[in-house]
Order: sequence, then C-alpha cells, then structure tokens
Amino acid sequence: MEMKYVIRLLGMEINNIKNVIHGEIEMPQNKKGSILGIYGANGSGKTVVVDCMVLLKYLLSGRQIPSNFYYYINEASDTSTVKYRFELKIEEKCYLVEYEIELQKNGKKSFCISKEKFSQREMSEGKRITPVFDYQKGRKELFRPLKLYERFSKDIQNVIALGVAEQATQNYNEEKGVPEVSSFLFSRKAQEVFEKAEGGAALLSLLSQCFQKYGIYDLAVVENAQYGYLSLNLENMPVNIDWPDTIPKKGECIFLRFTDINVVPKEVFPYVANTIKQINIVMKSLIPEINIEIYNAFDKLLKDGKDGVQFEIIAMRGENRIPLLYESAGIKKLISICSNLVACYNRESYCLVVDELDSGIYEYLLGECLEVMQDKAKGQLIFTSHNLRPLEILENDSLLYTTVNPENCYIKSTYIKNTQNTRLSYLRTIKLGGQKEKLYNETNIYEMELAMRRAGRIRAND
Repeated sequence: MEMKYVIRLLGMEINNIKNVIHGEIEMPQNKKGSILGIYGANGSGKTVVVDCMVLLKYLLSGRQIPSNFYYYINEASDTSTVKYRFELKIEEKCYLVEYEIELQKNGKKSFCISKEKFSQREMSEGKRITPVFDYQKGRKELFRPLKLYERFSKDIQNVIALGVAEQATQNYNEEKGVPEVSSFLFSRKAQEVFEKAEGGAALLSLLSQCFQKYGIYDLAVVENAQYGYLSLNLENMPVNIDWPDTIPKKGECIFLRFTDINVVPKEVFPYVANTIKQINIVMKSLIPEINIEIYNAFDKLLKDGKDGVQFEIIAMRGENRIPLLYESAGIKKLISICSNLVACYNRESYCLVVDELDSGIYEYLLGECLEVMQDKAKGQLIFTSHNLRPLEILENDSLLYTTVNPENCYIKSTYIKNTQNTRLSYLRTIKLGGQKEKLYNETNIYEMELAMRRAGRIRAND
C-alpha cells in the first residue's frame, strides 16, 4: 500500500540570490489551503522567490540544476543559500523539516553545491531540530551524522555509490563548458543506498523519499519564460499533466503543438485526453463559449517502433473550429495552467508557483479565480503579480511586499486590517510610507518628461 503523507511549505530564507541579500518568507497557515501573492516594483525580488522554487524542484527530483544558476549567485558574493521549512504529516506523526542548500562559485561560469543539510524534529517534541543528513564540501567524511555515515561506510559498494552521488554536486562538463550539478541527498545513487537503511537510519530514507515524491509530483513551478511561447505565437504550448506512477516523466509538462500534429506514446495519450477534459470543465466556468477538443486522433508507429497516437488540438467556439494559434495569449495561458489549478484546488500537498499570474488575464477574472482558490483550495498557491486587483480579494496575511532594502527584501504589511481596502492602502504606502521598510523608490513625473525630451535630442552623429 502506498504511504500517505502531506507536505506543506511553511517558509523560506533567501541569502545572496540575484539582488536579494537577505529575505524571509512565511506562508499563511490559518486556512485549509493557503495563497501567497507577492507584489513590488520591477527588479525588486519577486521573481527570486520563483527562482528558489525552481531550484527546489530540481534538487528534490534529483535533476541537474540549470547552468544559468551561476548568474543567480549575487555578483558581490561567492555563495548563496536558501533554507526551506516544511511541515510533514505522515501516518500518525508530524515533523518540522528544514532543507538548506548552498551554491558556491568555483570557477568562471561554474558553481557547485557546497552545503546540503536536511534536518527534522517531531512537532510534538520540544527538542531542537537535528540534522539527519549534513553534507559540506571539503569535509573528511562524506556526510554527517557520523554514526549514520559509519553505518553505511562498512559496505564498500555503499561507499562507491555515495562517492558517485557526492561527485554529482560539483560536476563540470569540459566539452560543453557548463556545470552539471545536482543534489547529493536526492540523487539516484544515494537514494538506492538509503533505501536499504534500517533502525534509526530508516528515518532518513523515509523523509527523503517523501520529499523526492513531493518534488516530482506535487511541486509545480510555472516560470514566465514558458509563456514567451504564447505571447510570441509560437507553435508549442506547455501543459502540465498529472502523470500516474507508470509514466517515467510524471509531474513534468509536455508541449502540445498548435498548428501541427502531436504524436505521443499510446500509453500517454489517455492522460493527455483526461487533462483536456479537466481543462474544459474549468474553462467552461471561466469562458463559457470556448471548448478544447482533440481532433482526428489515430494510431501511428513511433520512430522507436512502439505504438503511438497522432492528433491535433483545436478550440471550438459554438460550431466554429479554430486553431489554437489564433486564440489570444491570455486564453492559451489559461488553457495551459488549468490542470495545475485543478490539482492545487484538490490536493493538500500540491504547491503551485506561478510567475506573473496576471499576465494576459482579464483583471476581474483573475480576482474571481483567486477568491475561489482562497476559500476552498486544499493546496498552496504562490504567485507574483503587477495587477493590483488581488489586493482587493486576498486577506492581508496572504500578501507579501518587496522592499527597496536588499537586506530585508520581503515584508508583510502592518497596521492594515482585512476590512480596509488593501489596494488603496498599498498605493498610499508607496507615496507616504508607514511600513517598516520603504516599498518603492519614488519616481518623479517631471524628471521623466525631461528625460524623454533629452533622449529625443540625441542623434546618430552626436
């Protein structure tokens, strides 16, 4: 029988990621589900939160961290750290779990994982949190606690496997000239070793397995870059599918073609079809006149000789069939994200992170969606936005603001009650202040006008 667990993100601490020297984030915990909307000026650190969740997904799922994360380490620092805090409910027990990761520059355009720490304590206990896995680059032993490491080091096969896993934290592809870095703890080799653990060491295996499943199946991060496909009217649309255990790439998105045919393995097609059904149910409540259909599906032999299905996806408006290419970017975005919203609404462990949720979506519709999610969703939703409509919908505890202070980058507002108009209060704070930190470096309209005139006088020969 599959083990039942619930994982909830409690918060995170960010140090030296991009322009954020230090920032702390707390998730609202007063509801069955929880939403956190992040607001602030351009370049103030909103997307850094999304980047940190992208990093978490790569780490937990045992995949290589993208090489461009080298540039995410603050230019003035050699290291950056992120500490994530979770609540894990499993069987009759509840744990507080912390996962800390440190990235370190170790050459031109190269980085490695210099620290990886996984700690826990039972919520019912008054004890301090203790590490069950503590890796630090350069230490004599591969990881601590020493008693745990010594238990595994008695078997030479375990030592070899763990050595390979540790090497994955600092790989560099000389041919491609890029780092190929991944987690030590959540690597395939390390997990194979820890699965054999017995006695006290079994706790590490139990906790790490739960979090790896969470990273693969229950953590979805939608970066704004993905929707560049939509706004540029390219042919591919990312759609996240709730994969079953039998599908190797469960939890990852697939790309569906707009104007051309799609070909997927035959065992995958039923889950694509179910996802289209899910999308239609939600889309009908959002935009009643639109229906999405799979068109002209038939069997096709794949290049590897296995059975596949070939099909097209079209939009139906009444009796009119319309290629998705000619729908607006907002419609495409809603179609793409619907399956994630369904999972977030229904699954307690599901955490959906969306960068620029408001981009391309009608303001009033955005507010209605968030009101539904706030009232009834079981999962967690984190989003960034520039549209201020959600400030009129969400409770004060569900809103986080970036500041102009890079050493205290995120704050929740004080002196604002849920009965007040948060939108007006936020705009008033930008102008007049009143919070612990300054939220915006005020711009001057007259300086803007002068700058426009001066820029207009510049000629090619100047």
